[in-house]
Amino acid sequence: MTNINFYQISGDQQSALLLACKLTEKAWRQDMQVLIHADPEVVQQLDSLLWSYSDTAFLPHSTNEVTESSIAITCHDDPGEHHGLLISLSQQTPDWFSRFEKVAEIIYDDPEHTASKRNSFVRYKNRGYPLEYYDLGKR
Repeated sequence: MTNINFYQISGDQQSALLLACKLTEKAWRQDMQVLIHADPEVVQQLDSLLWSYSDTAFLPHSTNEVTESSIAITCHDDPGEHHGLLISLSQQTPDWFSRFEKVAEIIYDDPEHTASKRNSFVRYKNRGYPLEYYDLGKR
């Protein structure tokens, strides 16, 4: 069964993108495939950030076209062959989330975004998925 982790952060969407990069790097170093699902207007931002967010990180990835790359960013409804970690940055988690070993839901300071992630939490809970919640804003 898919494990679902919610990460609550203090900050805006840019802070969420930085956390997505950190989670991606951690999973990639553990040889896990990563698919980042984001809204279309965020894909290019995240693409640039994955190349430059850290002086010591190199995260080879593909965008919008899900390929055999171990890291991919997409706004489409096709997960390709990915099945390791799904990082959900979009308002709506895709219906195919359950094919992944893990899902990371990032919650940042935006009322609309927070409400959609709250609804996702309830949906996962009602379906019996194992849930973890991390409040990173307290650090």
